[in-house]
Amino acid sequence: MILSWRPSAPADSKHAAAAGYCIYRGLKQKDPSPILLNTAPFPGTSCADDSVVNDKKYYYVVRAISAKAVTSIVSNEAPATIPKRSNRAVTRGSPPLCREPAGLK
Repeated sequence: MILSWRPSAPADSKHAAAAGYCIYRGLKQKDPSPILLNTAPFPGTSCADDSVVNDKKYYYVVRAISAKAVTSIVSNEAPATIPKRSNRAVTRGSPPLCREPAGLK
């Protein structure tokens, strides 16, 4: 599953710049306990979630995080249904994996 989102707004007098993003996957709509996919702030705005299961629906949200570990409010939720027969292979040219710490590939 390839995920992408718009970058956080630039820093201003009330908000710090985003150092990266925290990507969460829920198993139900408005899941109160979504799973954090990445172990370190993700630096980009597109990644691949390679740990999904065919014929299942997921709900994703993203939060920006500052260099001082202050997180933003949660993004709008984006549902994603994985087809029954899905080729989930991440190939060369795919975005980096959401779960990989920055700099690993």
